[in-house]
Amino acid sequence: MDRVAKSASARSLYDFPVHSNLRIRLISGNWEVRRSFNQLGLFEGDRVRVVWKAPFGGPVILEARGAKVAIGKQLAQMIRVEALT
Repeated sequence: MDRVAKSASARSLYDFPVHSNLRIRLISGNWEVRRSFNQLGLFEGDRVRVVWKAPFGGPVILEARGAKVAIGKQLAQMIRVEALT
């Protein structure tokens, strides 16, 4: 499945409310952006949970692989996810 098809049904991570359980479908951007996410421990296919969202477009705190990671709004909008039930 190509990257465009994978993101067709996925929404931005920033669109989901606190306590959402999600799966990362696509990390968009160049290889440096994807590498930065990988260094934070975020990979395509991972399950993540939105722990907290700061008001007024502030950062998002995610829980992934037992660790908490904070990322800014612009970076959160580069991650396409699907909701898990």
